[in-house]
Amino acid sequence: MASTVPPGASGTDRPSRHTQRYDRQLRLWNHSGQAALEDAHVLVVGASPLAGQVLKNLVLPGLGSFTIVDDAIVSEQDAQHDFFVNASRIGTPYAEALAQGLAELNPATTATSCLRAPDELLREDPAYFLQYSLVVCVSQPSRIAIRISELAWHASPPIPLVCVRSSGFQGVLHVAFGELGIVETHPESLVDLRITRPFPALQEHARKYAVDASDSYAMSHVPFVVLLLQALEAWRATHDGAMPSPASRRAFVDFMRARAPPGVDTENMDEALAALAPHVWRPLQSPPVPASVTALFDDAQCRHLSARSPPFWLLVAALRRFVQRHGVLPLASSLPDMKATSKDFVALQNVYAVQARADLDAFLGDLDAVLVDVGTSRTDASLTDDSVRVFVKHAAFLQLIRGRGLTHQWRAPNVRALEAALSDPVNPVTAQYHLAFMAADRFIERYARCPGAHDNDVAGDARALLNEAVAYAAEVSLSLSADHHERLAEACREMARGACSDTPATAALLGGLVAQEIIKILTVQYLPLENTCVYDGIVQALSTFRL
Repeated sequence: MASTVPPGASGTDRPSRHTQRYDRQLRLWNHSGQAALEDAHVLVVGASPLAGQVLKNLVLPGLGSFTIVDDAIVSEQDAQHDFFVNASRIGTPYAEALAQGLAELNPATTATSCLRAPDELLREDPAYFLQYSLVVCVSQPSRIAIRISELAWHASPPIPLVCVRSSGFQGVLHVAFGELGIVETHPESLVDLRITRPFPALQEHARKYAVDASDSYAMSHVPFVVLLLQALEAWRATHDGAMPSPASRRAFVDFMRARAPPGVDTENMDEALAALAPHVWRPLQSPPVPASVTALFDDAQCRHLSARSPPFWLLVAALRRFVQRHGVLPLASSLPDMKATSKDFVALQNVYAVQARADLDAFLGDLDAVLVDVGTSRTDASLTDDSVRVFVKHAAFLQLIRGRGLTHQWRAPNVRALEAALSDPVNPVTAQYHLAFMAADRFIERYARCPGAHDNDVAGDARALLNEAVAYAAEVSLSLSADHHERLAEACREMARGACSDTPATAALLGGLVAQEIIKILTVQYLPLENTCVYDGIVQALSTFRL
């Protein structure tokens, strides 16, 4: 099993200054995730209060570097609304002022600015946008966001892009990335006791385990894993070798209770009964390898490898070989707490640890065979011992997510998902604000200003926005019912009242939400958003859907 002690520290050593600084987040994404975050360089296109809130939530946990691109100048209104820009910076470059203000939060983060207009950079130096780990477009016109997205999407490898916009009390977030092979999905539990598919050493351990039935202390400390294995073997002996069926579950529970000696503390038996659902019934009804993992084996990326294949696919190919030879995934060697004597628990733990070590060695052999076939090595493929151990430990929970580009999300959206989001009968509906933001983009292109910018004609701008939203819906073949139209009309009125402004409370919430998604992508941990999130601060509701 991998050590839980941070690198450079023993169980008695004082943690390093780095570990102390980032202790809480290391518990969330471990040292591997922290290293990925510290190696990243994020480009933020657009200086604004919202951009500052996004970066704040990246700088504090230790983002390595960021660059802000904008040629805007700090106005009096900017200084009043942006926590990271004070009045002394009025009249100075906004990107520079914001970068300097954020740099004070964490001296370990490198903050830089580029004082050029995004559209000028796109025209004169498009390659500029391709040197970053991830790009964030903050409140950018659609023409700029789409052009940056196309550059990032067609880069090799594709560069993830996040697009966020706000107006008053509403906001929308879009995420676009090519492919993420996620190993550390952080499921509720990594425990795989193999009770329904025991390996020989575990079967032998349970068969040899014996205590004096008259010793109530010993009987009450039999590990529940042993109780389950012995009970299943006894059941199969009287049922022609068959495991309990769904129809005989109650009978098996009664069978187990009858095996408990009278007058003995039954805490271990209660643990065994509680473990039936996750460790007996569910595995009996599931294949030895989850369908999500076997789907990876059939993927073209797994079957057509090369020396340039990402490490994720090389590991998946090795896992495919392992499963073909053994019929199961490598053992993770994680045991839950249980009532048992220290001696018995350690003995059981050793059984699992020995098998896990043997499975890891076998997996490494399969991995080396895959690497030889494609003409590379672990070193050249950036496959460290730690990364391989982490992969093996999480093999049952691998996830592959393939995203959609921003262009497709906006111009050829998943209409069914949008219709379902607009018609949600249970949760507050917020998807109409996605249409309102799309209408605002069209409005800006048509009138060269934000809707609601003129206080004397907010109602007129709202009507114009509604017309643009209805036209957009027709272009993407989205049918609007009377209820949809009414919600959309109200959303356009709110959009016009918001006038593309960054309300502090909305910016703070969106900043945290966007930073969370960026961290997931940079660390390749947890499951990221797919691919759209809409926030309505009036009803305090979020909705997500895949456009």
